Amino acid sequence: MKVLVLKKSGSFGSLRRMKYPIFIVCIAFGLSSLVQADDWPNFQGPTRNGVSNEIGLKLSGWDRNPPSVLWKKELNEGFGGAAISGNEVFLVDRDLGERDHVLCLSLEDGSEKWRFTFDYAGKLSFHGSRGTPLVEDDAVYYVSGFGQVFRINRETHREDWMVSIQDDYGSPPPKWGWAQSPVTVGNVIIVPAMSEKVGLIGLDKKTGQELWRTDGFGDSHSTPTVLNLHGVDQVVFVATLRDGDDGTGTTISVLPETGEVLWNTNVYFNKIPIPFATKVTEELVFLTGGYDCGSCMLKVRNDGGDWNVEKVFDMIQGTQIHPPFLIGDHIFFLANENSNHKGEARKKGGLMCMDFDGNIAWHTGDDPFMGRGNMIFVDGHLLIQDGEVGYLRSVKPSSEGYEEVALYDVFGKKAEVDEQIAKQEGRAVIKMPDFKYWSPMALSNGRLIMRGQDHLKCLDLR
Repeated sequence: MKVLVLKKSGSFGSLRRMKYPIFIVCIAFGLSSLVQADDWPNFQGPTRNGVSNEIGLKLSGWDRNPPSVLWKKELNEGFGGAAISGNEVFLVDRDLGERDHVLCLSLEDGSEKWRFTFDYAGKLSFHGSRGTPLVEDDAVYYVSGFGQVFRINRETHREDWMVSIQDDYGSPPPKWGWAQSPVTVGNVIIVPAMSEKVGLIGLDKKTGQELWRTDGFGDSHSTPTVLNLHGVDQVVFVATLRDGDDGTGTTISVLPETGEVLWNTNVYFNKIPIPFATKVTEELVFLTGGYDCGSCMLKVRNDGGDWNVEKVFDMIQGTQIHPPFLIGDHIFFLANENSNHKGEARKKGGLMCMDFDGNIAWHTGDDPFMGRGNMIFVDGHLLIQDGEVGYLRSVKPSSEGYEEVALYDVFGKKAEVDEQIAKQEGRAVIKMPDFKYWSPMALSNGRLIMRGQDHLKCLDLR
């Protein structure tokens, strides 16, 4: 067990005394079709915030009794995460430069039940799959890296419809292609078009017919997210208009049923937006990203239908790929101004805890750094997939400091000491092979799905 107290800033106290309870979420319940409580049907789980309601899992004592690996499966290179519905696992795999495969695997043993294949030649920076599929009712939805939106029938394993954003909306792929996961509200599936003239589109999820569109506002790799602010369900999306390293940021909010714009602001600029907007309170929304663009807290007001937005504060620290977590009255995220930073710059990042005013309670620096990793919150623990080494870390979130209660080497990749940096800094500095453990995890009924760049593992936490 590793316990490291970096800075004290008061304890969370009991749930009864918390202003914001420990299970606070950034997306309102009930915005999509009801799913089983133990399903993980889309990116960030059943309530789209990375929070699981499961209890009684084995989240500590891994040095004596580590999680067992139920099964593993070799894949092509990719970054897309898994969705789980019932006893089926869905994810996207891509042959290098040739075709996409939507795979349906058995949750019990990893055997392939069926696949849907889409031939589309082309290469993007960072090869492989992108977003996480969405499983809803009798269909699987996914957005390819080249902008094709699919509804796949779970019974026939064939497409019910396909919409090509490139062809239909004249949208060239952004820097790393379409990396978003689909989002549904009612009968609408919301997808970024990101052409010069069209920003977001709302499609009928049964037919693929366009229901609405917004004006254009720039590129993004961020997934649209549904937030309830001041009692109004709205889709919030972070994008940017770029001209080199300079440009204009856009954060826009629309009604999911009609696409009507409620508010937009350009106070936050991120060169390459990836994490989605996170609800903090009824009027606070947190925006964050990497590439030295940091984070920004917005205050959103609704005065009788007149929406106003202002910046509360900004900060240099941000999380590059995956969204932050709200636990109690603090925000937790894997901070890196730029994950490409090395050496001394890494000390500023790692897992970070801060309050809603932007005051940093503590951060881990480079011990551990965890890079572009991702997290799930379950039964009072943060499960963190270390983005650099693939370790699974179980952490008790506290405002008092970093408390790691368990560690498991899932993928078995060995680190080496970087002798040059070690000599310069007078301490052992770990040099890792170039493995990218960036894919989001999925948890269902005690089974945790983790993806390395080229293979999948299912761990038993029961």
